[in-house]
Amino acid sequence: MYTLRSRSIPLNTDYDVIVVGGGPSGCTAAAAAARTGAKTLLLEATGSLGGMGTSGLVPAWCPFSDKERIIYRGLAETVFERSKALSPHVAPNDVDWVPIDPEGLKRIYDDLMQEYGVTVLFNTFLCDVDAENGEVHAIVTANKAGFTAYSAKTYIDCTGDGDLAVWAGARYEFEEDGEPMPSTLCFILSNVDLYAYLYHPKYGHRNGGIHPNNKKSFTHLLPNDDRFPEILDTHLCNNIIGPNTVGFNAGHLFGLDSTDPKSVSEAMMRGRRIAKQYRDALAAYFPEAFGNAYLVATAPVMGVRESRRIV
Repeated sequence: MYTLRSRSIPLNTDYDVIVVGGGPSGCTAAAAAARTGAKTLLLEATGSLGGMGTSGLVPAWCPFSDKERIIYRGLAETVFERSKALSPHVAPNDVDWVPIDPEGLKRIYDDLMQEYGVTVLFNTFLCDVDAENGEVHAIVTANKAGFTAYSAKTYIDCTGDGDLAVWAGARYEFEEDGEPMPSTLCFILSNVDLYAYLYHPKYGHRNGGIHPNNKKSFTHLLPNDDRFPEILDTHLCNNIIGPNTVGFNAGHLFGLDSTDPKSVSEAMMRGRRIAKQYRDALAAYFPEAFGNAYLVATAPVMGVRESRRIV
């Protein structure tokens, strides 16, 4: 145990509402608070808003409909429609598995926060919560300015892992008897031949594609191909996100604990190896589309599917 020397931390009391975490839920929570007149601060640990759709490079929105009509309205629909407008290859009436332009989506969330007057601080981490009997008195953050404490009327936890709530004393569940749902480090390939990607008679998207739902897809062969030892299953979701550019939500990382920095760090390294092996596997099995593909990006944020569950 190490005890820091005695020192004071600056206290900021300027805000009515503080939202921690700038993913979709954090952005819409902050906008909803600010549009009622509350002075609102949004704290985000990375350098952009949007979470999985931006820093996580998830290539498509999960379905917005119940197969009959759109069911997510309000700010969610606002962001969704603005995102669709950035992609000319998306039809106006598309509502399910719509591709995401991650750079464009960053700007959409930036604009939304500015429209409603939300103050945003990037590269700012929640590091402690001062709470007693479930009541939060202040939170402590860290960024390039050092440590700062914030006290507000209302705090909203959109961290994804429930950090604020748990550190304030909330009870939670975590998968203990078995592993949590596996995570995925998404990635982007460019220089893809989209004509082959769409129309190849065996693997083209219009003929079943490379998704594992296609029984003819080579993805079923990958877990047993010794050339690609990091690919352990058939998970291979993919979407055209721009000209000659395909985004991938592919491969699973098992046993990751998103609340353990060492576990996440090791998984990030392995996820980058998996992405490279997918590029090579796609080039080997589907050279017509991916023979000259280039691994242009892996996500700077891990795609975590399951973490703490607040009780």
